[in-house]
Amino acid sequence: MSSAAVFALVFAILQFPWYYGFNPGANLALSLVFGAIPFLLLMLTYWAVGVIMPRSGNDYVWVARIIHPAVGFAWSFLYMFMVFTTAFCLSVFALASSVGGSLVVWGVLYSAPGLIDLGNWISSPTGSFFISIVITLFFACLAIFGAKAVKRFLYIFWGIAVVGIVVMWGLLASTTPAAFAAKWDAVLSQSLSYESVTSLATKQGWSLTTVTLAGSLAALPFAGLFLLGGNFVNVMAGEIKETKKALPIALFLSLVFGITFWSITSTLTLSAVGENWMYALAYLWDNASGAYSSAMPYAPTLTLMLSLIAYPNQLLVAIVFSTFALGSLPALFVYFWIPSRYFFAWSFDRVIPTKMAEVSKKYRTPHISVIVVTVFSILIFASIAFTTWGFMETLGSFLWEICFIVPAIATVIFPFRKPELLALAPGFMRKKIAGLPLISVLGALTAIVFTYMGYLVISNPLIVSPSGTAVLFAVGILVACFLVYYASLAYHKRAGVEMELAFKEIPPV
Repeated sequence: MSSAAVFALVFAILQFPWYYGFNPGANLALSLVFGAIPFLLLMLTYWAVGVIMPRSGNDYVWVARIIHPAVGFAWSFLYMFMVFTTAFCLSVFALASSVGGSLVVWGVLYSAPGLIDLGNWISSPTGSFFISIVITLFFACLAIFGAKAVKRFLYIFWGIAVVGIVVMWGLLASTTPAAFAAKWDAVLSQSLSYESVTSLATKQGWSLTTVTLAGSLAALPFAGLFLLGGNFVNVMAGEIKETKKALPIALFLSLVFGITFWSITSTLTLSAVGENWMYALAYLWDNASGAYSSAMPYAPTLTLMLSLIAYPNQLLVAIVFSTFALGSLPALFVYFWIPSRYFFAWSFDRVIPTKMAEVSKKYRTPHISVIVVTVFSILIFASIAFTTWGFMETLGSFLWEICFIVPAIATVIFPFRKPELLALAPGFMRKKIAGLPLISVLGALTAIVFTYMGYLVISNPLIVSPSGTAVLFAVGILVACFLVYYASLAYHKRAGVEMELAFKEIPPV
């Protein structure tokens, strides 16, 4: 589950055009080398959090008990909302749209009007909205049925994903820019020829930029988005057997796998399609979308490029299409499933109605929370499909990274707020440096590096304005959460329940 959260075929659909369009002087593999440092610190922090308080809604429980319950609720809701919106809702919508685009390309390649019509409908806002709901309802049923059904599902569809990764790497490794250009022109030259991509991008203000270490370092927040998610499995730490053994393996192995996967896939992709051409295409897509869409009716997805590389082999095109569609489901399910644990934890602490903490006697799952998450996702799908709100939220996803500052600060002060629990931390984290427990030092370093990543976001002129809008939106969420917490506190106090007393104890779940 940790690995599925970090790297998946669904995240490869548009990630490379997105990364290179905003960072013309960066190389993803180099950025990931830099990114390993803050994420190694993050995994060490979450290792400590997970084994000390292995509970559902793990980092919420951590922040609420160490800093303050209101801060814990407001922070965790914002964090959950950003992760859920970007990693689940927007990714499901992108997958649905990509499936439609792949069908259109397949129809064009093999002169099949029926596939073109179906693909165009799926790619439309209404079609993508419908497909997204179908996927979500399937996930909801799976989540309610419990751990055994989930494990079978993950193993089967991870197997499909592995096949897709092998096919993807094989196709990319066997292709040269010249061969790719010939296939691109054979199919798409009526829209935009291979060479015209570079000339059109130049007219729109793009210029070839030398890749440097400094440019790759400045792209660290974007590279970080490729590595996010492995720590998210902590949210179900209370449901993991032998947490002390399993959790560090999941955290660190997923980080290693993520860096390896994205470095190989990015390097092979640039080598196959042409590095400068990818930079130009990405610039058009990100910064001159009007010019791109006027010339090219298809998004620059990796599935489009792989389908062109596989053409005219229909079997390979079908394998690319099916493995990307089916192999993407495990990661999406993980991001759907985990938020229900936050709803459960908030409910258990009475911050939200206690009904949310109800567990099915038959399947032993928080079915009410799963239903709420399902409704929540459908509302977000509607916003993405029929408003411009989804674009703002995509850029606001950098708040996902910045959110880690709060649990890191909680880790710094943990030994002083809960000294009786320090004995539960991994042994080496209890050692002292200049009088401070190592766990506090790790928390401080984690807070510093993710603060720096936040600075890199606001200093990037290509994203500062939209991300500013997202910050205002995030502030609104935080204010609303504080109001909800204190309203719940007052409500329970009138009923004779001192709600805050519960936060003096570690919940038993």
